[in-house]
Amino acid sequence: MSRSQDQNLIPQDLILPDPRPGTKGRCTQFELQAALIPDENRFEYQSARELARTVQMTVDSGFEEEYFLYFHGVTDSEFDVLEQELRAVQLRTAVRFTFENALDAAILRIMPGPAHSRIAGNFFRVIENKIASIPGHDIWSTHAFGASLLQIPGVRSKEGHHALGPVTRAGWDAWPSVMIETGYSKALEYLRLDAGWWLINSAGKIRFVIIVQVMTDPLALHIEGWAMSDSGHRQTRQTSALIPSCEQSFEIDEEGVVTSASSALCIPYDCIFDERNGDPPNAVLNKAELNFFARWMFHLLTGNSSFNIISEKVV
Repeated sequence: MSRSQDQNLIPQDLILPDPRPGTKGRCTQFELQAALIPDENRFEYQSARELARTVQMTVDSGFEEEYFLYFHGVTDSEFDVLEQELRAVQLRTAVRFTFENALDAAILRIMPGPAHSRIAGNFFRVIENKIASIPGHDIWSTHAFGASLLQIPGVRSKEGHHALGPVTRAGWDAWPSVMIETGYSKALEYLRLDAGWWLINSAGKIRFVIIVQVMTDPLALHIEGWAMSDSGHRQTRQTSALIPSCEQSFEIDEEGVVTSASSALCIPYDCIFDERNGDPPNAVLNKAELNFFARWMFHLLTGNSSFNIISEKVV
């Protein structure tokens, strides 16, 4: 990345990166997430084929929400062969990896069901369109990163759900600026640790993380916007000047009623783009738009005929 692209990133010296695992007094985001995984979901890595078989048995068990598996004895150097074996059993798109190489360990997040993927994909489209509507920008101003494995070479790596970044970030090793993570009702604590992982370990490249939690009975959404904020402490070896923080939160019930202390979901312009001209507006989804999105998605998932997209469309 060029100097001009880097100059507006969050200063790296204000972010205390995740330590090496086992550092006294501090845990990595990976270790915190791993601590949530019960013993019955922990395995010793034998081979990529055996891992894929374990994933397939997990999916075949018929669970409806996320499942988190912990494997010891594997690093991201195995990623290509793991992908190959998961594709062979048609489960590659259902799995996201997080690797912590110093622990020789990986966390696999298995994501079944249409509600999860459809809501995530369509919410990502809405965010893209909002950014494209900022004056001076269009659909070519950003590009999607998909579920790329983003790496801190030799240290740790992680796959996101949906992500985008400005077109000024190019190359195979480029990072996005905005990440969207989606999960079901029991995954909120995991999702919040995901947000922390991205904000801490991207060294200021990812500057905004949106969490979308999906409840299915009844249908409802919980949305959070995360960014780095002032910790209130002086930077030391043990204390960061900036910490991941939930800055916006929205509850949307089955009728689409939005409850929040914030008037809108706001993605700051400088969290999306590395350069600015003048005083451009932020990307904003107001409560009416969030209401419409939720009812539209609930209609698509349930076939509820009471929703009329033509008459109810938010202009």
